[in-house]
Order: sequence, then C-alpha cells, then structure tokens
Amino acid sequence: MNYTEAHNAFIWNFRLDYDPVGIRYIFDEDEIESLPVTHKSKAKISYCMYLAAARSARHSLFMPPERLQCKNAQPVFGFRDLTREVDGKNHEKYLLDPDLSWQAPQEKARLDVGACKGIFMAPLDKFDEAGLEPHVVFMMVVPFQAYHIMNDYMGGTGKCNLPLFCTPNSAVCSGSVYAYKNNTLNMTTMCAGSKASGKTEMNYMNVFVPGNQILDTAAQLQKRIETTGGPSLLGKGGQAWPGLDVCSGCPMVKFEEVEK
Repeated sequence: MNYTEAHNAFIWNFRLDYDPVGIRYIFDEDEIESLPVTHKSKAKISYCMYLAAARSARHSLFMPPERLQCKNAQPVFGFRDLTREVDGKNHEKYLLDPDLSWQAPQEKARLDVGACKGIFMAPLDKFDEAGLEPHVVFMMVVPFQAYHIMNDYMGGTGKCNLPLFCTPNSAVCSGSVYAYKNNTLNMTTMCAGSKASGKTEMNYMNVFVPGNQILDTAAQLQKRIETTGGPSLLGKGGQAWPGLDVCSGCPMVKFEEVEK
C-alpha cells in the first residue's frame, strides 16, 4: 500500500470531510529546494492556516520560520526560545496562575531550538509523487471517525490503549510534534487558535498519526474490510459506513429484501 491508496481509503471508507495532510519537518536546508511546493503564503500566517489550505484546497506548502505568525507555535517548532515574559503571559488567560502559566509552555512537546528549518505540508497522496515520507499525518475528523481511525491504528500497530496529550493551547502544533517525538497517535480538541485560525469547528477533533505508522493503520482498515465486508465497527461490524446504527441487536429492527 502506498500513501495515495491510504489517502483514498481513509476518505472513502470514513467519509472524511477533509484530505489527510502529510507533515514533514525539514531539518536539512538542502532539502528545501527540492520540495514540490505549489503555493506560498503572501503574508505571515499561523500553522493552523497552512494546514487548512493543505486539507481544504490541496495546496502543497512550505512554512519557513519567518512566515509563521503564531507566537504559541514558534517555540513548539524550535523557531525561538521560550521566555516567561511572552510565553508565560500568553498562558495566563487559560490558567490564571502565573507560575502554572509559565510551566505550561515548558511542558509542551517541542522540537529543539534551531533544528527545524521549516515545515512542508501537503495532502497525503502528494507524498508519493514527491518520493517523501511524512513525519506526521494530520486528519481533522468528527469524534466517530476518530474512533474508527484509532481502532485501526491500535490494531495495525499492536496496541490496545492510547495515552493522549493535550495542552492549554497549541492543540495542532504541539499535538503534531508530540505524535512525531513519541511515535504514537495523538488526538486533541480544538484550541483557541485552531478554532479561529485553523477552522477547527466545534464538532471536529484533531488526529495525528506518525508517518511511519500511517500505512499500517490503512492496511488494518483494508484487512477489516476484507475480513468482515465493510469498515463500520457498529454492531457486529462489517457494514458500509456509517452502517445501520439503531438499537444494536434489537429483534424489532430487522429488514429483508423485497421480492420483485
């Protein structure tokens, strides 16, 4: 299975509203020139906005440090050092306590300062064309879709539970870095920034799958379909998405084909 096949399997079987997006952190400046970028931002914008363009408009984008506007995301990607004056103060609206507000950004998942030279983001299928491996795959989904994705992830990677990492903000930036650094699926709610800037509407969740595990997840989905007949986990499973989700096992809810 390749990234295009995985991309299509998730969209079709789980009826995703948005394209899965591959995220690649660029640590070698020599790689930048060869990236298959299709669009660039005219202004400094947030990481969430870049991802919104990739998932909704199918743009392939490179975000260099100087084009990232969001102050909360800058230290997450190692684009600058943390300071109590800026980062502690930014968290006081969430936590009120000054000491806790300074502790919060220090405990987020972060890349080493200066290591990341920028971030490439594109729909997952584009990574086949580019010959690149994404470090993380980001999917914006409703909770029921997240449930199915996480089950296939666990089955495909041999896990039976998932600890998730949530912070007062930085749901998308630190949420994706956590998945990368810990090599595990992560899921977060929206945060203030991803709600407004990233268009994480109130019914959506952010799911991040390590790039080296996304094909295992898609293969597990395909295995379930071949074994049971469909991707739905409802009832006995095996139905076409989303399946008949009424009163599982109820003897009154039965249907039969009409003879013609």
